[in-house]
Amino acid sequence: MESLERCVRSLDENEADVRNEARRALLSICRSVLGSPSDDKSRELRLDNEVVTEKLLPAIGAMECLFDVGYVEDGERIFLPHDASLSRLEGLSRLLSTAVSRSTPAIRDTVRSSSGAQKAFFDRITGHFHSVMHYEDPNLQQKARRVVPVAQLEIAVMTKMRELQRSLKLNGAEEAAQFETELVAKDLLLIELLRWFKHEFFKWVNSPACSVCSMECVYESVTPSADPRCSRIELHRCEKCNIVVEFPRYSHPEPLLTLRRGRCGEWANVFTLLCRSLGYDARFVCDETDHVWTEVWSIANERWIHLDPCENATDKPLMYEKGWKKKLTYIIAYSRDEVQDVTWRYTRDQEAVMKRRRTCAEQSLMRFVRSLSEQRQNSSGYSSARREYVVKRSLLELAGMLYIPNSRDQDSDESYEGRTSGSIAWRLARGEISQRVSMNTEKNCTWELSKYGQSFELRYNIVSDVYHVVHNGTTLEQKSGWLEGMSATEGGIFRKVENDWRMVYLARSPRAEHGRVKWTFEIANSRSSLEAFGLEAKSKAFRTEEVRGAVKLNVIVKLSGGEGELAWQHAQLFRQSLEKIDEPSMIISIKLRNRA
Repeated sequence: MESLERCVRSLDENEADVRNEARRALLSICRSVLGSPSDDKSRELRLDNEVVTEKLLPAIGAMECLFDVGYVEDGERIFLPHDASLSRLEGLSRLLSTAVSRSTPAIRDTVRSSSGAQKAFFDRITGHFHSVMHYEDPNLQQKARRVVPVAQLEIAVMTKMRELQRSLKLNGAEEAAQFETELVAKDLLLIELLRWFKHEFFKWVNSPACSVCSMECVYESVTPSADPRCSRIELHRCEKCNIVVEFPRYSHPEPLLTLRRGRCGEWANVFTLLCRSLGYDARFVCDETDHVWTEVWSIANERWIHLDPCENATDKPLMYEKGWKKKLTYIIAYSRDEVQDVTWRYTRDQEAVMKRRRTCAEQSLMRFVRSLSEQRQNSSGYSSARREYVVKRSLLELAGMLYIPNSRDQDSDESYEGRTSGSIAWRLARGEISQRVSMNTEKNCTWELSKYGQSFELRYNIVSDVYHVVHNGTTLEQKSGWLEGMSATEGGIFRKVENDWRMVYLARSPRAEHGRVKWTFEIANSRSSLEAFGLEAKSKAFRTEEVRGAVKLNVIVKLSGGEGELAWQHAQLFRQSLEKIDEPSMIISIKLRNRA
């Protein structure tokens, strides 16, 4: 990156007009390639092109910028090979954007109205809006419903409904039986569908396995596909057998119902189809900084719910900005009814996002997505009743995304982790996982023992990532998320899911020497004290009465040691198969006694 910064700085050696023309031309080239990376034309520049002869060659450092990011010369042209990493090109784009934003307003307006970048952006929007109509195919929906174990998911929902009702009654809520059972069950079914999809149905693929030795291959290049359902074919080579394995990247969901593998594009594509096949109003959400997920309209809550199948995340829209540290620009949602710019649901830093939104004028984007929606809603066979419903729903959504200063900080204490899907190296390269050596989290969760009687039993399952307080086989309380039941963590602890090995566990951050987790148990009732403590994990049990008389207990686990780059992975807590969704990873049992 240092050499690239030098090249960009060398542009300042030119006179202002030459420098500014070169910056704009380079920025346009970057955005054209990043906007359509599979398009060969966007990657190529003929040396007799006016952009080269009149804007780049006259400027000191301009051509050097292109060669530094990977462009190569080939006779009468320069081009960016498909196997060249786009990360350096993204770096050049950021450096140029910063430089251009410091220029005169006229230059900023020129960049903002860049017709090439805007056209590419609008073409992508149109393409996605057309593609989501695949989800409306009745035959495809029927195929999708066949793969979903609806009865199994409904049983899990009814179990959770009973637990919810019991919990409300235990907390003195007389209206426990009065909530909208049918609507709540519909939302709970979504959560069960998401869990099943993540842990049992779909598989993440970093690189396909060798067909001979089963070792993971290494990406080599990409080639076009003759199948219209397939956007491209990645070629991966086995470093041991030296054979090439093809990895088709399907953009149509039908073949993926059988293959059941891919990355975030395939995951969100199929999950959105499954939601539609089960009767949910669902839409495909595309983040222009390279991620996709699903949103579903909740009738019970009268709002769109964020669902990320790759992460098994529900209703955590700030996860990408706060947890993954993404620099968001445009997030567009596509359904059978409309196109909607939903960026403002996913950020709490509107000012910074607006500075990065330079592909087109805001009014142009607004007019464009509105025209697409109106065209769909005025098409043949689209009912007036549906149109009226969608318009009212859109108004509710837009009102919910209005920014009112100091009024949207209710989730400021919520913890957002880095990305969990994909390889560690890949996530680190994208900056979507924490690299901090020391990341301490104070959750302040203390389990108050006396409200449960004379005995307390806490069960945690790392597969479902849920705590249960249990008494005589009945769940009295539950918390979702491993952090939610802890009082503190240290060292950047995170939950690691190995989809290839089908295992899950807690580990410390890759660059942390150690990690610690702490659970705290306390007796608020001064008439009681501890009698005995028991801990069971992975068939190993420990029991002691040396805690007798105490009123507070901390359980602390330290993760340390290991060798080499994977040292962080050698110390694991609660390592468990993804198949064992009902087996507790840890059971803590505490007996109380009355003080004399």
